[in-house]
Amino acid sequence: MNEPKKAASDTELKLKLYRLLIQKYSDLINEKEKRTIGEIKALVNGEDLTVQSLVADLSPENYSFEKDYLSTAKIAFEFVRDEIDFAELDVSLNYWISPKEIMTEKVGDDEDLALFLCSILAGLGDGKAEVVIAELDSLKMHAFVISEIEGNFYILDPSQKHDFSEFCGRKEEVLLKYEFDNSKIRKFLYRFNSQNYEQFIE
Repeated sequence: MNEPKKAASDTELKLKLYRLLIQKYSDLINEKEKRTIGEIKALVNGEDLTVQSLVADLSPENYSFEKDYLSTAKIAFEFVRDEIDFAELDVSLNYWISPKEIMTEKVGDDEDLALFLCSILAGLGDGKAEVVIAELDSLKMHAFVISEIEGNFYILDPSQKHDFSEFCGRKEEVLLKYEFDNSKIRKFLYRFNSQNYEQFIE
C-alpha cells in the first residue's frame, strides 16, 4: 500500500522553484558574472566603505598594526564566522556578493565569506592575507583565507566553526592538518588578493 504523499511546506516549494529557475538560467548568470584577473583581484578590497566601517568597529582605539593586528584579526575572524551564515548551493553557479550585501543579508557561500574576511584583514593592514580556492580530496572546491602572522602560517575558514588558532603553525603541518567536511586539501587551484593572483597549473 502506497503511503500518502507528504505535503511540502510553502518554503520547500519556493526553494524547489528557485532551484529550477537558477538551473535554467545558470549559463546566463555565469556568463554575466565572468571576471578578468584584475577584477577578481579587486574583489579583495580593504578600502570598501562597508569593510572600512566594520574595521573601525572591530579595531581598538588608536589601532596599530604592529601592536594590535593579531588580536584584531582574531576578532574579525570570529565576527565573520559567527555573524555571517554559511550556505552551500547545490547548483553550479559563479556569482560575487558585495560586502554590503553580505552585511545586509548575513549569508554567503565559502567564497563570499573568504573574500569578505580577506578584505577585512586587508583593511587592517595585512598585505599577506590571500583567498585560496583549493580542491579537496572529495574533489569539491572550497575557499578559505591564508596569511602569515608573527611568523606563523594560518588557514582561516569562516565557513566552519573552528577556533582562530586551530590551523596555525608551520605551513606544511597546517596544510596537512586542515580539513573541511572531513576532506583534506588535495591541491591549491589558485590564490589571490588585491595585489597578486597565482593559478596553479599541473
